[in-house]
Amino acid sequence: MIIRRTILAGSLVCALLALGSVSAQQESASRAGWISDEACAAQHTKPGRADCVQKCWRGGASIGHPEWKPQRAVFVADRITPDKDHTIWIIENPEAVKDFPAQHVQLAGKFDSAKKTLHVEKVTPAAP
Repeated sequence: MIIRRTILAGSLVCALLALGSVSAQQESASRAGWISDEACAAQHTKPGRADCVQKCWRGGASIGHPEWKPQRAVFVADRITPDKDHTIWIIENPEAVKDFPAQHVQLAGKFDSAKKTLHVEKVTPAAP
């Protein structure tokens, strides 16, 4: 009987720890950054590259280069400090950002730091 209780208590503790680690990895937040494609990512952190981003999202078949595979949409977070690189997040729901290629935006959503993914809940143009 004591062994069963010990096993049950141990299982419960493990389950709670696992649940806590999942919630710690996902956080709802709002961050500023750039919408880009996976291939170019941080290279599109300035205005005027929307055509390139859209081509990469579609892939090269539409422009005569079938070897160019469609790229995933990514969010390139602004640098927090000059010595820190941009953080790149893969956007899980790219339809939410399809109207903002190569634009500086403010995104609100769920950021998963373990997978480096983001589920966009709200996107607005960033203040200049």
